[in-house]
Amino acid sequence: MKQHPLRQILADELHTRPFHDFEGSGRFLRFIYLHDNGEDTILGPVNLWLEQKGRNPILENEKFRREMFETFALRVERHSEFITIGFVVSKENPGTGVSRNAFNPGMQPDLPFDLIDEIKADVFHAIWLEVGSGPPKGLTQKKVTDILECRSAASSRILDGMAQAHFGFDIDRNGYSRIMLFSSSISGNRMGRIVQRLIELETYRMLALLGLPLVRDFSSTLGHIEQDLRALTQAISQHISGEKEDVGRHLPLLSGLAAQIENLTSETSFRLSATKAYRDIFLSRLESMNVSRLDGHQEIDGFLDRRMMPAMQTCEAFSLRLESLSRRVERTGALLQTHTEFVIQRQNTSLLTSMNRRASAQFRLQQTVEGLSVIAGTYYGVGLVGILAKMLPLDAYHLSLDVIKAGSTPFVAVLIFWIIRRGSMAFGKTGTTTET
Repeated sequence: MKQHPLRQILADELHTRPFHDFEGSGRFLRFIYLHDNGEDTILGPVNLWLEQKGRNPILENEKFRREMFETFALRVERHSEFITIGFVVSKENPGTGVSRNAFNPGMQPDLPFDLIDEIKADVFHAIWLEVGSGPPKGLTQKKVTDILECRSAASSRILDGMAQAHFGFDIDRNGYSRIMLFSSSISGNRMGRIVQRLIELETYRMLALLGLPLVRDFSSTLGHIEQDLRALTQAISQHISGEKEDVGRHLPLLSGLAAQIENLTSETSFRLSATKAYRDIFLSRLESMNVSRLDGHQEIDGFLDRRMMPAMQTCEAFSLRLESLSRRVERTGALLQTHTEFVIQRQNTSLLTSMNRRASAQFRLQQTVEGLSVIAGTYYGVGLVGILAKMLPLDAYHLSLDVIKAGSTPFVAVLIFWIIRRGSMAFGKTGTTTET
């Protein structure tokens, strides 16, 4: 079969970042880096470290790499906006609670923290997940808060009570956000998927909140634009209602507001869209855990609903306000355009009426001039007839000069009128052709 060039790429997309089995107790550390400083700053030290260990470097188009070492596995994941580096330790001796070495980098000599130190890019988030075989007895809310070194812990049963998850949602003294997972009856392949979901839940929680500082920075700017547009709309309304004001002076103000909105949209559209996408992934991971209440503890979904959802709603409200403001500017521009067209039509009507009046006056004037021309022409024409008549033997025919002049007057008048009318008609046709 001749295959489409994208077929294999799209098929591989579902398998680019798998999570392998997680047997027994252990831990998973993830370090998240944004692409702000470039991928080379992040992956350069990783490739150098891999070459020192005798492994192949990460290729440019490689989205996922898992390297197994003696005591841990290295996971490197490349995403569209961030890169993650993870250390996975499993198959430790099972036991209740977490080990004595939990959340202590100094007690993990086998993990390559020196690799993280070599990366000069800023760490966006660091997650430390400890997996225990079963929860210890007497694990109260206060004990969880102390272990996770957080201001307020959130704990729940997950997967219909088959496991317990405890989140710190805070940053400890070593710079990690701590999570604890306890279960003694889940298989290794399913435990691997659970660990991945918990890690992704904390990852996308922080990424979704990345839009909040941007919204706070631009909220005042958006408020000023709304006030300016409200004032401009009121001024236009007063003008349309009959106030004596030039509507043309509003156009530069409206164009300026439109330019500000477009600039604000270009500054925030990517981050707001990414925030919405990360929020949807976060909610999907939370829903897939089938969270239920753990007696004596603050629930995870309740904690997030009170603490995180207001931030997401703030970002959503900002996006809606910006979209609504853009539509209002568009409607205001359409209103100005309609009113301007109405004013132009009214001016054209007035101009046509004035031209009609001038044409009528000109026509009447032309008729008057033509009448005077006929009278003057008749007078001189009759005079010429008289001069010609003097040459005739009037006495022989018993004729009077005055009678001859009087009798010729109507004929001369008709002739002069015909000559003037014909000239006017010829001039009118010539003028019309020229205008056309």
